[in-house]
Order: sequence, then structure tokens, then C-alpha cells
Amino acid sequence: MEKYWGTAVRTGYAGQGEVTVFGRRKSVDKAMKRMMSEGKEKYLPIMTGHQGEPGAILSRLANGETDYLVESGDKIIFSAGIIPQPLNESNRHTVVTKLKMRGGRIYDNVHVSGHACREDHWELLRMINPEHVIPSHGNLVTHGNYLMMAEETGYSLGSNIHLVRNGQELLID
Repeated sequence: MEKYWGTAVRTGYAGQGEVTVFGRRKSVDKAMKRMMSEGKEKYLPIMTGHQGEPGAILSRLANGETDYLVESGDKIIFSAGIIPQPLNESNRHTVVTKLKMRGGRIYDNVHVSGHACREDHWELLRMINPEHVIPSHGNLVTHGNYLMMAEETGYSLGSNIHLVRNGQELLID
């Protein structure tokens, strides 16, 4: 988050001083302590750890490892969905349970995907007109849907649409 914010400031997409971002553990802990002493109602902390990653600030907060305390009625919004994988689901469940036990009110399913929708992909294929289409980052169902959509734009499975598994090599002449 710190790197993204720094890049946004340097490139002029964000103004200096609008937001303060802390990335190093010591500076995060110091900021959390200051929020508690000055009154946390004055702040809107945005934290990493929506997948329940051990060591992320949200997990540390849920475990009571910071000076920032979750108290009865505090609102915690998960603005990203769980990446569907058993470890993520388990970690997220643990964090949510611990936050609730501290009195946090959890708001979930408010995720807005950063991924393009079907129509955006269709338009992208039409605009860039690649020689070959190779779906990636998904499962067989999502790849199948992408293949069907690519066929709608004129591509053909086995000719210029390719379905490959992770680690599989594809030779294109």
C-alpha cells in the first residue's frame, strides 16, 4: 500500500498530505498508538490483511497485538472478497471471528472487483486483435467461459485459442 501511494503521489494522481500511509511495522505501530491516544473516531484506518494473512496488520489487530483496540460497535469493512482457496478461507474466518469477539461489526461482500467484466474482455479482444488467445488466472469454468467468449469474437479453439495448465509449455509456430 505504501509503495502504491508513493507512486500515486510522485505521478500526480494523489496530493501530498491528503493521506498518510505507513508501511514499516514500527511506523504502523506508532501510528496505531497515536490514533488511540488522539481518539480513533478522528481516523479512518485502511489496513492490509483482508485474506487473513498471518502477520498482516488486520490479523495483528484481531489478535490484540497492536495498541489499536477493536471495541464494541467498531465497524470493519472487508472491501475485497476472499480468494477462493482453503487456506485463505480459513485464515479469513479466523480473523473475522476474532474481530467479532472483540466487538467489531463486520461488513462483508462489499467487494468491487478490479477485474474487467465479460464485455470489457470482449471489447479488449476486438480492440487489440491478438493472434492467439490464452486464458489464464482462473479455473476450468472461467477458462471455458473465456474460450466461448473468444469464439464469439472470431477465434477458434485449437487454432488460435489455447487452453494450457500451469507449467505447461505451448509452442506457437
